[in-house]
Amino acid sequence: MELSERKKAILKSVIDSYIRTGDPVGSKSLTESKQFSLSSATIRSEMNDLESMGYLEQPHTSAGRVPTPQGYRTYVDTLMEKYFLGMEELEVLNEVMSSKLTEVGKLMDEAAKAIGQITNYATFAFLGGSGSPVDRYETVYVDENSFLLIMICKDGTIRNRHVKLMEPVDQKTLEQAKEALNSTLSGLSAEQINLSVILEFEEKMGEHRPFASTVLRVVHEMLGSYDREKVHIDGVTKLLSYPEFMNVAKFQSILSLFEERQKFAELMSKAVPGQTSIVLGSEEQESIALPDTGFVFHPITVGDKVVGAIGVIGPQRMDYKKVVASLDYFAAGLTGQIESGEKEASNGSEGKAE
Repeated sequence: MELSERKKAILKSVIDSYIRTGDPVGSKSLTESKQFSLSSATIRSEMNDLESMGYLEQPHTSAGRVPTPQGYRTYVDTLMEKYFLGMEELEVLNEVMSSKLTEVGKLMDEAAKAIGQITNYATFAFLGGSGSPVDRYETVYVDENSFLLIMICKDGTIRNRHVKLMEPVDQKTLEQAKEALNSTLSGLSAEQINLSVILEFEEKMGEHRPFASTVLRVVHEMLGSYDREKVHIDGVTKLLSYPEFMNVAKFQSILSLFEERQKFAELMSKAVPGQTSIVLGSEEQESIALPDTGFVFHPITVGDKVVGAIGVIGPQRMDYKKVVASLDYFAAGLTGQIESGEKEASNGSEGKAE
């Protein structure tokens, strides 16, 4: 039996109501809502059909209906309305996007907090490891007490760090550091920078060995932070306000998930660049199998490469349309901001190289 337009409308109303209240929905409540010019008996018959088709279920014999995973999947894929963010919600998101944070990880952490404030669900910022070796290094003089260190990777991604110094440095020393980095460290991971590599780099820096130690420390930090997955979680306790997570075992399973970066990496493998994904825990068989739990995430890209994601974790009956609208809006702005910053860094390095 295919879903008729009337069945689709009733299914949508049931799920909208259940998302809003958390209470099973009966035919009487739909009749009283004035959404349908149908009798209670007709609506009850349609709901019986939706139950037999696997879209709804009854938690108790005398209770109304609640959506099944199949019902939720149909809702999020074909029935959900578009949500338009209000002025207050836009202000929260725009405030973060207008900040002057220069590191991708910090931008995404602030993104998680802002999305959590709007949606009242737990949020996460996932930053995946790059895995791509550095093709070349560039140094850009800012002033005598700071400079920009840039890593240009073989996959086209660009990493940069604004380094502040206790002792002054000049452009000639920075140029020497760039040449030494490219001749000794290009193509190496953090683990491959051993004692012999360090000694060779310091020898090439000559009288500027104290500065060489600072450069090596920053390189090691940048390589380490980009070559492993990082997950920042915000607002975990918000989940306790939903009946689905008042069960201690369920809440502990959520906490355990937060500690397993590899499972987040597996979840992110489902990401489609430029598209928000909705994963129902009850549908998952491998990476994340958490009944009554929903995951919504939007990948963040640099060029054509997915470098991480901003996401929301909540009950399976979460307000998906609001969550999707928030993630879509923020991800578009954040991706643009990251790409703009990387272009500026790249242009700055090319200008200095000339």
